[in-house]
Amino acid sequence: MKKLFLLTLTAAFGLAFVLFTSVSGNNGKDKAAVTFTKHIAPIFQKRCEECHRTGGMAPMSLVKYEEARPWARAIKEKTIKREMPPFHAIGAVGRYHNDPRLTDEEIATISRWVDSGAPRGDVKDLPAPRIWKTAWKNGEPDLLIKVQKPYLIKPSQKDQYVFFVFDYVFPEDTWIRSVDTHPGNLKAVHHANTHLIPPNFKVPEDGYIAGDFDPGARGTIMIAGWAPGVDGVMLPEGTAVRIPKGMRLGIQIHYAPAEQERVDQTQIGLYFADGIVKKNLRVLFGDRKDVAIPPGEENYSLTAKQTFNTDAVIRFFHVHMHLRGKSYVMRFTYPDGRVEDVLTVPRYDFNWQRVYMLSEPMRVPKGTSVEFIGTYDNSAKNRFNPDPTKEVHWGEKTTDEMMQGRIFYESADENLNLAVKKGHTVSAPTAGKQP
Repeated sequence: MKKLFLLTLTAAFGLAFVLFTSVSGNNGKDKAAVTFTKHIAPIFQKRCEECHRTGGMAPMSLVKYEEARPWARAIKEKTIKREMPPFHAIGAVGRYHNDPRLTDEEIATISRWVDSGAPRGDVKDLPAPRIWKTAWKNGEPDLLIKVQKPYLIKPSQKDQYVFFVFDYVFPEDTWIRSVDTHPGNLKAVHHANTHLIPPNFKVPEDGYIAGDFDPGARGTIMIAGWAPGVDGVMLPEGTAVRIPKGMRLGIQIHYAPAEQERVDQTQIGLYFADGIVKKNLRVLFGDRKDVAIPPGEENYSLTAKQTFNTDAVIRFFHVHMHLRGKSYVMRFTYPDGRVEDVLTVPRYDFNWQRVYMLSEPMRVPKGTSVEFIGTYDNSAKNRFNPDPTKEVHWGEKTTDEMMQGRIFYESADENLNLAVKKGHTVSAPTAGKQP
């Protein structure tokens, strides 16, 4: 009996030791638990707060724990699927300037936080609040222009598109280094694209065109794009864009659905070139207008081809399709026969039309050919498709389609050697180097 008692006691101590070890282990895990204050808030500050804050365009703020906690499961789902933050080109994180994508480690951290019950953590661990500047990030612009008058956005469950034409007409050739966009209402403006408008463009009496409208079909050229989290492109010293005399600017604004009336008066800030301009930014444009997407077709593709006629230094890319747009690829074939997909957008989204600016410019040799490959989904599987029973052709309306790609680059050998002051030429270009 004594022996049995000792065995029972030993077993009890053994069980107690196992339980103690288990509890101690859990306590260790608790100490290393992922918390909002220590681990999640810094990620949200870096990747999410640009939109998800008071005054931002997102429907909810994620700045405070009380604001973020109810959305924890949804945040995990969206980040695992890489639907948020919205960025649609693939490649190494950091390849593009202002790349908002989460790293694998950040996604895993968010998942662990949610799976452990989304704990708050110690308030002492919170990082200092991020201050979001409402002023111009590159300082006061050299020229500030805005739409003629405040625009009233009526309540609607649908996205709304309006193309505004600015009054200002450039009195002489003007060299600029940047176009920056200041939405008048961050809650309303989903994204905005600035266009260069030729003198023969008929300006509407009210100063804008509402509804489905493609500016490019009327001879305009897109020169800048804005979306939440995207800063204006500031070209390096010596590189600029020439705006010819008599031109003006226009901006196409995508307004998000709204339950109540809102007012917007978006502004554009221009930064002039100063000093010596050596290079004029160029565009290699891929386009197809013979679009004919059969009803129900899931993988309809078109390819446009272009070739670099100079050694080039690529700065950034832009692609444009409409609601049936599915994916986009820019495929380079180099003179030595090597083939490379330089830009891949596997899940194109018409609602997020970004400029993909390279963190490090890309040099390509003269004779490099480019295939601009756009693929479309005209089936019922495409949740944005307004009518999968319709054959779709090229057109200006959002319910029509387009196939456009743009590569913004410099000629590596160009040297204009223009003396420019406040955007205006003060000396003639070197002989044989006309822009």
